[in-house]
Amino acid sequence: MKRRLLGIAGMLLLASSLILGGCAAEQQTTRRYLFPRPPDQPRLEWIKSYYSQNSFPKSGFTLFLEGVFGEPEPITFEKPIDLKSNGEGMVYVADVAIPGVVVYDLNAGRVELWRKGDDPDKSLAIVPYYLSLDRDNNIYVVGTGQKRIYVLDRAGVVTRYIDYSATVKSPGGILVDSDSGRIYLVDVGDSKVAVFDMSGKHIFSFGKFGTEDGEFNRPVPIALNHKGELLVGDVMNARVQFFNKEGKFLRKFGQRGDGGAEFQIIKGLSVDSEDNVYVTDGKANQVKIFSAKGEYLLAIGSAYSVTKSMREVPGGFLLPQGIFIDKNNYIYIADQANVRFQVWRYLGDTEAKPGQKTQGNAK
Repeated sequence: MKRRLLGIAGMLLLASSLILGGCAAEQQTTRRYLFPRPPDQPRLEWIKSYYSQNSFPKSGFTLFLEGVFGEPEPITFEKPIDLKSNGEGMVYVADVAIPGVVVYDLNAGRVELWRKGDDPDKSLAIVPYYLSLDRDNNIYVVGTGQKRIYVLDRAGVVTRYIDYSATVKSPGGILVDSDSGRIYLVDVGDSKVAVFDMSGKHIFSFGKFGTEDGEFNRPVPIALNHKGELLVGDVMNARVQFFNKEGKFLRKFGQRGDGGAEFQIIKGLSVDSEDNVYVTDGKANQVKIFSAKGEYLLAIGSAYSVTKSMREVPGGFLLPQGIFIDKNNYIYIADQANVRFQVWRYLGDTEAKPGQKTQGNAK
């Protein structure tokens, strides 16, 4: 009995020392990765990349438990394509190869998987491609396998679905606008945008195949800025078009090419708090940033394979896909071929100065 008690006491002492050691480590000063590089005024900061639950810092007690019981099998990405965040620590990532939606709780350091199911009426019975959230944090998912928009609650339970089979040929990006009570679903195959009310009733569609203003050639991503304007990534026409909520064409920018202000293959689209426009260019392995008027500002990134080098390099992408910017100006980017998502932050004009440091570690 005495020997057993000594053994338990020893394990508790080891656990407490690991916990204290973990707390001390989190107080260390860490380097900041700012873009563009000094002496230019930094506008963006790279925060962290996430590959699985092993990307979270582990407390001493967690390390102790894993030492005793073994490390659980990590939930890893295979082919992440789109992602959204509620701005409160929850990040939802559509992975077409798993297939399923990988859910990150950045505050709690937890990851779970909502895997594709078989029952089309009770489970997410599609390969998920594109996501959107409403103001109540319900998740709207479209993909292949069923011509339905699946609506999931925060626990991943299917609460309802919207049948779009009579209206949309091949779904692309989806946008839920809770303020107007509308759902915008891009139709890649028919080069248009279909508009539904929240019950799923089709209201109208806008756009058609072509190269003129208001026309599309395989559109995919869609976003909404703070002025209430819709932005649509017109992929094969290599441009971004702006519309009002009724589908009236407003303006456009972009052309095909490999220059900084040009596009090769548009994959994702989002806006920050100042309505600057961020476009992921999958073939260029970059995120290109424009003003609200479409003026070219900055490009970040270059081709970099984490899987080949086994090193983390801020600013390296390999086939970036979806991008989303939350209400706090945190930027989430699906870095597909590097099987991860990256988190950045828009700093604005005055928040960061060259040479500043920050305390603690990103979760």
